[in-house]
Amino acid sequence: SGAFGSTFTASQGLLLMIPNMFKISGELLPCVMHVAARALAGQSLSIFGDHSDVMACRSTGWAMLASESVEMTQHQALISHLVTMEARVPVQHFFDGFRTSHEVNKVKLIKYDTMREFIDWEAVKKHHELALNPKHPHIQGTSQGPDIFFQCVEAGNSSYDSLADLFEKKAKLVEAKTGHSYALYAYEGCPDATHAIVVMGSGAVTCSETAEYLIKERGLKVGVLKVRLFRPWDRQRFLAALPPTVTRLCVLDRTKEPGSAGEPLFIEVTASLHFAARHDVVCIGGRYGLGSKEFTPNHVVSIFENLMQETPKARFTVGINDDVTHLSLPVGE
Repeated sequence: SGAFGSTFTASQGLLLMIPNMFKISGELLPCVMHVAARALAGQSLSIFGDHSDVMACRSTGWAMLASESVEMTQHQALISHLVTMEARVPVQHFFDGFRTSHEVNKVKLIKYDTMREFIDWEAVKKHHELALNPKHPHIQGTSQGPDIFFQCVEAGNSSYDSLADLFEKKAKLVEAKTGHSYALYAYEGCPDATHAIVVMGSGAVTCSETAEYLIKERGLKVGVLKVRLFRPWDRQRFLAALPPTVTRLCVLDRTKEPGSAGEPLFIEVTASLHFAARHDVVCIGGRYGLGSKEFTPNHVVSIFENLMQETPKARFTVGINDDVTHLSLPVGE
């Protein structure tokens, strides 16, 4: 029909969409899925928040954009729609379930007339022209054999290579009208920090405020790198945001991938450091906040204290007392 698609979902409902998500991205159909990221039913049912559902979709070919606050959710929702209209790559825009999705807060709403100014109407026209029409038929969603399938998969690279640039371009467009600026990878803290946390979602707010306190009150050289664009992962932008003085890095994931070498964000960060030959950086990873477990400033202090140890715990949990596998960090009062 040539319509633009959007939906809102979470948890098991999102997982039911995975087969269609592969088709939507593979056929380059513009779409935005807004997800209140939540836990998945495993050893028990949990309706509460973490990143288990969205991370289960990271291989579907959708761009993934994370918001940290209610205000940011509004702006990045708009950016997501502007990007998918032009690039035709579907976008999964997510924010923490309950912690952000159910937060009562005041925001300055962007007017519809202002939103209309941002729209690339030529891209809209091109999309409408791709609608199924018997007057000018075309073929899509074919069946391919071994002779051509691999080549067609790789041909899709071009759709993602400049996608981060487009996200940045649309973000600046929105910034010009609203005054709100959100870098795809934003560093906050001491400019010559030696120890830093990498985190995504609402936990980034807790981390940055705690880091600010540690800088002012204790004189520590610490910082926080907030990740907003998870897919496509932009190695250059991530490394550019990281202060060159950092020698210890802790990556926090709000999900668990049993049996893996590390959780999704940790794997992306360690790979980026490896390809950049940043072998001087000690990188560790931890899990926090699963099933809406509280994540407090005390937990952030504990993470920095572990990071500053001569031999830090390389894989850990924080916020619980793990008396079974003994991975949890001690937390002070």
